[in-house]
Amino acid sequence: MTSKIQAPCRALRTVPAANYLGVSASLLRKFRMRAPGDPQDRGPDYIKLSPYLVVYEISALDAWLDARREAARAAANRGTPERRNAAA
Repeated sequence: MTSKIQAPCRALRTVPAANYLGVSASLLRKFRMRAPGDPQDRGPDYIKLSPYLVVYEISALDAWLDARREAARAAANRGTPERRNAAA
């Protein structure tokens, strides 16, 4: 009996990547269309394998989540205007 060795999945297409993050696939598509110079609204890094095939490395998805978490913590510690207005 021959067994095939399966390599661990390193990259996900858009829908599985969205499921991994807990967001919609359309949000990931919108992130890809935003200006690269706008770091606040930029999505996770992606790889365009062809004009119609985009994949996201799992490490890039994790890094993006970590960066968003840190930005949220920093904003909470700063007391962003949204938080100050909500407290008033």
